[in-house]
Amino acid sequence: MAEIHAAGSLLVGEGVFMKGTMRVPGVASVDGKLEGELSADSVFIQQNGSMNGQTTANHVRVAGTLTDTTVANRTLVVESTGLVAGSITYQELEIKKGGSLQGGIYKVGREAPVMPARAPEPQRAIAPEPPVSPEPAAEPATAEASALPSEDSSVDASPAAAPAPANDQAKT
Repeated sequence: MAEIHAAGSLLVGEGVFMKGTMRVPGVASVDGKLEGELSADSVFIQQNGSMNGQTTANHVRVAGTLTDTTVANRTLVVESTGLVAGSITYQELEIKKGGSLQGGIYKVGREAPVMPARAPEPQRAIAPEPPVSPEPAAEPATAEASALPSEDSSVDASPAAAPAPANDQAKT
């Protein structure tokens, strides 16, 4: 990354709030709060800094918070204290342990994946089934009753359906 204090650079200090459209030919370093649209060669969101809006740069490094739309044409580095959320496009990505990346994430030059048009399968962890009201306990069945087919039974116990014993066929 280029020198922060070089000509064509922007430094938003701690405690400073800026809102609007900023076009920075060099480095934009944000230690305060920025809202709006920011384009620069390099953007560095310091640990206390935050940017909410559209951010476009070749190199983006985040130790604070960057939300909404981010386009890193070359590199996106999320430091261990960094949070990047929203629509995120990058060429190369590095996330340090503890860093967070949330939202739609796309690689430069690739379109968003097209998902097949079908109904999503329900996920029990997200949408649990409603509780079932308790029903009265059924009487325990006896061994004799469970061995006999009932009128509701799907078993066909008619003599025509049962195969004839082999001994009866030999006698006739």
